[in-house]
Amino acid sequence: MVISLRENECCELFGTPPALNHLQHISFTGVEQAALRPATGARVQTRLVNLVKKDPPTVVRNLDGGVLDPLMTWMLERAGLKPAAYRPAAMQRRVPACLRQLRVTSPQSARQLLERNPEMLPFALSTVLIGVSEFFRDRTVFDYLESRVLPELMRTRYGLRVCSAGASGGQELYSVAMLLAEAGLLEHSELIGVDCRADAIERAGAGLFGADDMDGVESGRRDRFFHPAGARWAVRPELKKRIRWETCDLLSFEAGGACDLILFRNVAIYFKADHGMAVWTRLCAQLTPGGFIMTGKAETPPSSLPLTRVAPSIYRKNFI
Repeated sequence: MVISLRENECCELFGTPPALNHLQHISFTGVEQAALRPATGARVQTRLVNLVKKDPPTVVRNLDGGVLDPLMTWMLERAGLKPAAYRPAAMQRRVPACLRQLRVTSPQSARQLLERNPEMLPFALSTVLIGVSEFFRDRTVFDYLESRVLPELMRTRYGLRVCSAGASGGQELYSVAMLLAEAGLLEHSELIGVDCRADAIERAGAGLFGADDMDGVESGRRDRFFHPAGARWAVRPELKKRIRWETCDLLSFEAGGACDLILFRNVAIYFKADHGMAVWTRLCAQLTPGGFIMTGKAETPPSSLPLTRVAPSIYRKNFI
């Protein structure tokens, strides 16, 4: 027996990446029908009919000629974000993970599922815009922050305004809050955590972390700033009340005043060059002269901005 499937049919049934566009068909020879049971009969016919009936997806072309995946375009638009701002290659790599999380086999099925269950969109978006965060992530960077940056800022400030742009689960901003508390600055400081994913902001605001999350927190700090909550650890109220969490697109974010320290780590990698420049510029404009910005290991702010590198992943805004 010979079964021939065109490429789009194979992608619909088995989740084959659309990048394999050099395949015109796939043939299976000598395969028993029972082995193909999940992809035969009325289910196949229904899926193919739905695929044929669906309107052509929107295609977003970025300035470098790259094409953003239609599912990613639709998800970003539904979340109120700008698809043209994101790098197609970075987003395309996340499509298979998104399908696995939604337990579907094709982008078309994913969109249908999200249209029926819009409350799942934040969950799906989080699998695309990966939010990886840890307490005191990149310890040498936080050691420099504790030993050099905070003392320098404390020379002329009684309290600090700190913003985490792309806060994810909030671990890094909570880490800064702990350092401020230990330095006696927290009571007079204001901390703002921003992320475009509502579910990430909800998790950060809840302040509940598993045992594995606490690996980067020394036992003394853990006991001072957290308390057991069942199988998890909860941030103590005196730390939580100093932090404001906000769901917002960084392309339009306004901190509401100059910041002394901005965390902008492993976020710029998702943006196209021009939109990344726009975010860097916006954040730099909201940084007070002499203030600091922390970046990811692989990120460097545009050379045109008035920022000077003072240590790995730490830049200071020039005095004018």
